[in-house]
Amino acid sequence: MKPSDDETMNEEVMVECELDAATEKVWRALTVPEIVREWLGAKSTHVAGETSYELVDAEPFTRVRYAWHDPETEPAESLVTFEIAPRDQKTFFRVIHSISNKADVPRAANTNIPPRAMAA
Repeated sequence: MKPSDDETMNEEVMVECELDAATEKVWRALTVPEIVREWLGAKSTHVAGETSYELVDAEPFTRVRYAWHDPETEPAESLVTFEIAPRDQKTFFRVIHSISNKADVPRAANTNIPPRAMAA
């Protein structure tokens, strides 16, 4: 039995751990495109057939949220939120991966993506 759209929209996976790295280093790994590609295996620009992401919002050294596209999953569009916080000499790390409708994901003001016209 396939879940209804309402059930599918509420699915999420959350993982928490402690990383043996400074918060600033983890932040760079989550926000510098070359490092994100190496660490998470995703590009910041959409290329057909490849995993990619687009910045939705960010709070420096605390949270970054991406609209995520993975052509090998169904649905291909999801939302990934990374939350970090300093903990002694380490970093608390939480990732929340949720299914979302890309049309409903708010876009950062500086994404340089032209607005879409709405049908009347």
